[in-house]
Amino acid sequence: MPAVYGIDLIAKRDKKIKMDRSIVKGWNVHYQTLEEVEEAARKKKQKEEEEARKQAERDSEEEEESARHPRARNEKKQQIDEAYNRKTGAYSGHYGTTPVKDEGQKQQIHAILNEKPEPFEAAMSTIQAQDKGE
Repeated sequence: MPAVYGIDLIAKRDKKIKMDRSIVKGWNVHYQTLEEVEEAARKKKQKEEEEARKQAERDSEEEEESARHPRARNEKKQQIDEAYNRKTGAYSGHYGTTPVKDEGQKQQIHAILNEKPEPFEAAMSTIQAQDKGE
């Protein structure tokens, strides 16, 4: 019985180099057995069924919620419609309309805006000078 050794990073690298440098040869090809193919198909089908079940649960919860609060559902739909930005084709209409509450984000914003104040001030003074000149 042959000895079984674990594959380390060097062995993986060597195998990759060997495959990159060679023409397709029998030892580089992995033929899937029928059992492997069936197992992959079974796992895929099981995953799809679970996703469909979860989606059905979410849909039923949303229907129950909308039945209990029809006005809240209409308001939510209206907010989503208002958030759609036709220029960008994305739902980013409410981005930046609420104040920042997180202190870490406030510090990041402050650092970014005050990173290079001199070029900004120079550009603003140039624009103001052009406006006065016209």
